[in-house]
Amino acid sequence: MEKTMSIEFGQSVAQQLFTVSDEEFLQSVQWKSKPTGDLMKGAQSGELGRFCKGLASTLKSIGKQKRSGKLSAEMPWSTLWSVESVDETCRTSDLISLIGSARKLLARPKKKSKTAKRKETPELSWDEISRLLVGWIDQISASDPLQPFELLLLIEMLENLGTRLAPAALISVWRACLFSTVTLCFKLEETDFSGIPEDQVALISGEVPWRAGLFFSEISGAKNFRQLGQQNLRDSFFDRTDNDGTPHADFFPRLDYWLITLTRATYAGQVWGKKLWDQEALDRFQLSVEKITAACDASGQIALCPTHTVSHLELLSAATSIAGLPSRSAERLYLKSLQREKKRSGFFIQSEECASTQSDWAAYALMRNYWSDTSNLLVVNWNGELPVVSLTAMGKLLLQGTWEFSLTVNGENLTGDGEWSCVCWNSDEDADYLELQMDLDSGFRLERQLLLPRNQHFAFLSDIVTGTEAANIEYRSILPVSPELTGSVDSETHEMMLKTKGLTARIFPIGLSQERDFFQPGSLTFNEQHQLILQQQVSEASALYVPLVIDWEPDLKRKAADWSRLTVSEAGKISPRDEAAGHRLRIGTHQLLVYRSLKKADQARAVLGHHTSYESVIGRFDTNGDLNPLLFVE
Repeated sequence: MEKTMSIEFGQSVAQQLFTVSDEEFLQSVQWKSKPTGDLMKGAQSGELGRFCKGLASTLKSIGKQKRSGKLSAEMPWSTLWSVESVDETCRTSDLISLIGSARKLLARPKKKSKTAKRKETPELSWDEISRLLVGWIDQISASDPLQPFELLLLIEMLENLGTRLAPAALISVWRACLFSTVTLCFKLEETDFSGIPEDQVALISGEVPWRAGLFFSEISGAKNFRQLGQQNLRDSFFDRTDNDGTPHADFFPRLDYWLITLTRATYAGQVWGKKLWDQEALDRFQLSVEKITAACDASGQIALCPTHTVSHLELLSAATSIAGLPSRSAERLYLKSLQREKKRSGFFIQSEECASTQSDWAAYALMRNYWSDTSNLLVVNWNGELPVVSLTAMGKLLLQGTWEFSLTVNGENLTGDGEWSCVCWNSDEDADYLELQMDLDSGFRLERQLLLPRNQHFAFLSDIVTGTEAANIEYRSILPVSPELTGSVDSETHEMMLKTKGLTARIFPIGLSQERDFFQPGSLTFNEQHQLILQQQVSEASALYVPLVIDWEPDLKRKAADWSRLTVSEAGKISPRDEAAGHRLRIGTHQLLVYRSLKKADQARAVLGHHTSYESVIGRFDTNGDLNPLLFVE
């Protein structure tokens, strides 16, 4: 063998090393310090038995560390959580299948009854697994090396059961992992990541260098490779979260994959005794995990994020623990309560801090009343052409999807520029409120209001169309209803009801007249695509207010309801409908007032005896007729 042939991180790898004998390959390894112990001395001298003894000792220590932790059931095989995030080849599928067989063998009890032995299907032995693993490794070549995900799978396999593999298999896997890791290290900076999802970029450029650098820590240059992965993970995390830890809305379709990578890398550092995060990064990671957990509904689903390989509940339970959230924190108690096999209905977690949050940078808002399996949760993002909403009412998913609209002005369809912005956010002990805005064609503007009270079971949503000149305006607000709900329309009024087991939601389009009238335009319908469509129109007006109240208070579901449009006045004169709008909704003895100024007033306006200079007012009247405000917006 030529003296120039060596293997170390940061250096080009001679392709001939892929085909040399195991003895020659081990002798080519450059260690970070003078060889000591069986691992390094065995490799230096080409003694395979001694090398295997040293490697097995290291793996035994790591395996014991992983088994002794609180997450010994969840995390040891957590690389499999990313299986759906990668383009899986037949080769990768074979490896996953082989790992599955090894896990079954690993979990097999030492003693079994004769009946159990007769019923069980034949299992592979460790010798057979070792032989199949060597055969799988033989598929790898210098021109077709291990893929990053395969590399993580094999490193994890060595950590968990390397001591059970036959020596030939152990060396074969270790050698293939090292060759591929060093090759990746040399080429990583030249890798083109365009078109690759951000979570995969974090896995390839961050997690793989970090975990491989830990695993091969005794080899020359491994520390630099590990630190490169550490820095790339930090950069990826900071670039995609706000200062308060809120992930950007762009990330939510694959948020779980991204969180899996960060959680797994953090855990690997804890196992190997190396911290992934400095204090600043750890603080933000904890905040981020808190924010994501707050978006978890009673079913264990992260709002606006599809479930992939692993359940969100299992992922979040691991992430909150690994991030270091206190065991008595509201987040961990909430997740623990959701995980109980025999959940007690209606659990409630006390918390001094509110989970609601909003970020302009992330184009994301979360409104939650409390930590419970019957909590109300409204999540909104506006990073795309249209806002996406998710509303959970008393633990049941009510709305989820894109909040669409259709606007016709003087017979012409108008659209927007797709640039939504948050113009108001208010969060206090009474309610959470969000207001969005987008510019439309022809000088028109669309605004949207979303309000979720803290101690009442309803949500308020509205659309506001404003222009500069009077016109004939026809507007449709289109809300996505959960497929599990059924809808029914009242035969005499515009009220609608949405139902599923454990939830009855009443829909009140208070901008329409209560009674159905052929001569009064407007409607509320529920179509086969599970869309709630509210249509309103107005003639010769410069603005249109389209409010909607969704009420799911159990005590009010059978109470009589009525609503009406209110007269708004300014200085003793009635304000035109395109300058101010007032509405009252009564359900049983509960009365709700909604007011919106559509044009700035010179003086305070009056509505139902209430004088105000605010732009928006939402509140409820008490038994004395006094208004208890939920919201004032200047």
